[in-house]
Amino acid sequence: MKSLNGVKILFSSALVLLCVLLLGAGPKPFAPNVDMETGAIRVPEDYTRWATLGTWSHSREGSSSGAHEFHVVYTQPETISYYKKHRRFPDGAVLVKELLETETGAMTTGPVVSHATRLKGWFVLVRDTEGRFQTSKLWGDGWGWSYFAADSPKVTASTDYEADCVACHLPAKQAAPASAAEADQWIYTFGYPVLK
Repeated sequence: MKSLNGVKILFSSALVLLCVLLLGAGPKPFAPNVDMETGAIRVPEDYTRWATLGTWSHSREGSSSGAHEFHVVYTQPETISYYKKHRRFPDGAVLVKELLETETGAMTTGPVVSHATRLKGWFVLVRDTEGRFQTSKLWGDGWGWSYFAADSPKVTASTDYEADCVACHLPAKQAAPASAAEADQWIYTFGYPVLK
């Protein structure tokens, strides 16, 4: 009988410890850069420590003389793991597109070589599978959308994602595979080989 009581006490103690550990950890935040009361998005402070999804080079209009801008896209490492396993972006995934000015010149590696010089700003997207911020004009089509000037990483310049953001994402939606989740069709996944 004593051994049965000992097992009960041990089991109860283990259960209590497990509850304390789980409750102490608290719920995982939806996204590290979203105010859950207002839906306000900001540029995550540590995004450059995240994984790079891909880089885009934009040339000057009507010119073939090098890059006008580089767009470097970052996300959390767990987003990449989730996407590879489930073929969709998880709730709370954050995509940060860093916009960089460039200079171009001849170098020993080639006659037209561009490199980044100065930060211009960021585009930030946050995946929302639950439709949390229905009254905000910066949230819709499964994402939170915002642009930030380089001197304002906490206050977006965007006012309405449909007017400010969607037009640039139409080519992604048109090029997306039919098998892509509807909300993920807004993302240029074909330019992110790390997701394959």
